[in-house]
Order: sequence, then C-alpha cells, then structure tokens
Amino acid sequence: MGLAPDSLAFDCADTLRVASFWGGALGFGLDHDPDDGVLLVDPSKRTRGVYFQTVPEPKVVKNRVHLDLRPATTMAEEVARLGDLGAAQIRYVDEGHGSWTVMGDPEGNEFCVLRAHGEGGKRDIRGLDSVVVDSGDWRRVADFWIVALGYRELEAGEDGVEIVGDRDGDPMLSFVSVPEPKTVKNRIHLDVRPSGSMAEEVDRVTTLGATVRGFIEESGSFWTQMRDPEGNEFCILRGPDDGWSPDEF
Repeated sequence: MGLAPDSLAFDCADTLRVASFWGGALGFGLDHDPDDGVLLVDPSKRTRGVYFQTVPEPKVVKNRVHLDLRPATTMAEEVARLGDLGAAQIRYVDEGHGSWTVMGDPEGNEFCVLRAHGEGGKRDIRGLDSVVVDSGDWRRVADFWIVALGYRELEAGEDGVEIVGDRDGDPMLSFVSVPEPKTVKNRIHLDVRPSGSMAEEVDRVTTLGATVRGFIEESGSFWTQMRDPEGNEFCILRGPDDGWSPDEF
C-alpha cells in the first residue's frame, strides 16, 4: 500500500483565465474542456500536471497553500515576466537569510518568486520549487505527510520543514508556522494516487489522523475527499485495483 502525488488542483471562478496564466508561468500546455475544467500538461512528463476546477465560492482570505517558483534568470526578471502574464506584485520580503517577492495570480492566489540559484537561491531548479502549507503545528502536519506519502525530511528549522519524495517530479512540500487558524476550504490542494485501492488508502491515512470529507462519483470516475490533521483538503483518487490505468488522467 502507498500514496504518491498525482496532480495539483486549483479552485477558480474563471478556470481558463487562471489556467492560462499558470500555463505561461510554468511552461505547461493547456488542455481545455469547458464541461470538465482545465488541465495543464507538463511537457517534460515529470509531473501529472495541474487541474483547474470551477467553484461557486470566491477567494476571501489569504491562501494557506501556495506555490514557490524558482526563476531561471533573476527574481526581478521573473517578477516582470509574470506581471506581463497578469500577476500583481503584493510585496517584497527580505528576512536577511533570504528574500522573495510575493505575487498574486489573476484571481489573487498568492505565490512567491524566490531568488534564482545564481542570486544565492538554495536550489538550481526552474519553475515549481515547492508547495507551501501554512500550519499551526507544522511538525504534526509534516509527520502525517511523511508517512502518508513515504516522503523524507530534507531540512527543518525553528518555524518549518521541507519534505521530499524519491521520485523525479514529486513536489517538495514545505510546512511553515503561521499564527492564524484555517477558516475556509483551501483553494489549492493535492490529489494523491494509491498504489493499490482507494479504500485501502482511505483506511490507512485515517489511522494516521486524516478524516473523510466525502465520497464523490461523477463522469464515470470516483474519489474520496479527505482532510489532513489540520483540516487541509486533499483527494485520494482511484488506484490500479479500482480499474485506473496510468494512461488516464
């Protein structure tokens, strides 16, 4: 038994608008189905891509889950490029040991542009650096995800931790301490794929501290909505034992 990251999912009011921005930001291709959301396809095939779905509720608070992006050139050049694509600069942060620019996508979803490797950034990588999760008890939440996904700890400090998987393309997850509690459904969440069956993994992660939010069946497929120990939503998809095959999304 086991779970692996499958794709990221965004809640949106205007899926095509938001997906078009992120396609340009990440260099992903766009697969638009007006009846079934928008999928961004990773041309490198390292990841399963990003899915954008329409929801009725608007964005009302700062997102507790956001993406950190690592530029290929410089932070300033990447901020300018993303601004041309439709992002807005929110603020520049310099904490001495590191600096980054907080931006908002066309619907205000926050993300951070980090320093490039040539500017002293920690990693020599372009594009998605990590998925960042605001946490009240980052140690508790990170420990859950380490066991749930078979991840390992990469680096920890006083206010957070980075965890990584062993597969090429697995997203790094960063859990950081914040004072404010979770109050609304996250607008960005992770979909995870079982190595066996969905039901087995629902049972397993429930024993680790997750809770079931609901079972969904539509368009010939099904999945289970879950919450981690701090209420962060994620979805457990069908596995091979449920009839899923890797050539399906």
